[in-house]
Amino acid sequence: MATAIEEINATPRSVADRERDCFTREEFWLIKDALPDLKLELIFGQLVVKPEQGRDYFTIPEFELVADLFPDHRLELINGEIVMSPPPDRRHQKHTGRLITLLGFRAAQIVEVGCQIGGANYFFEVPDEISEKLAALGLESPTDVCPDVSVSFTDYLDTSRIPPALLVVEVLSDSSQKHIFRDMTTKPEIYAALKIPVYWIVDRRTNTVWVHTQPGKSGYVLRQQFSGDEFLPAPGLEFLQITPEQIFKE
Repeated sequence: MATAIEEINATPRSVADRERDCFTREEFWLIKDALPDLKLELIFGQLVVKPEQGRDYFTIPEFELVADLFPDHRLELINGEIVMSPPPDRRHQKHTGRLITLLGFRAAQIVEVGCQIGGANYFFEVPDEISEKLAALGLESPTDVCPDVSVSFTDYLDTSRIPPALLVVEVLSDSSQKHIFRDMTTKPEIYAALKIPVYWIVDRRTNTVWVHTQPGKSGYVLRQQFSGDEFLPAPGLEFLQITPEQIFKE
């Protein structure tokens, strides 16, 4: 019998559980119940679609359903596979929360330009040509990306508009070279392809922010590093006037 989501949420989480990057058997049964027409296996904690049904990958709607089941997990759809990353550490959460607070101070103006403030549950679909290019280079080829913070248009899910957001932000991990490469190299190309005007990378290693602007065909044309009390460029959102010093304030 499947365990109810309420039971899972009520169970105290150990350190190992908070840091895991795999699904439990209880979570697997919840997913099977939610996707009854899909033949699934749980292999070493990873979800696998059985190929005998004609495909061996998850679709975007299926991924979104699984993501809705586990809002506390950091999930991504990469090459048709649902991948779980360990939750961010406290410093990451602190800087992300600080950014959302700073954006919140300007919430009324953000609404006036037709946008909303989003956290790690806001996904943006990667253009097919970028996914294919990354795959051809032997790199991770995500189907969707999920920035840590965004200022997205309120209707982007219903209209598939380009750009879907005016600002996306990633808080750089200082412990995973894989994630650093993804945020610094892969994601700028993805966000530029989506024509998002500005991409910020909060670099905890140096207490600076990398700002990417002027999206072009092969990435952002301009990349600058800001520190201290310098205002971070935000085309279309000039009223924000956020500085690295504010983000890293203790």
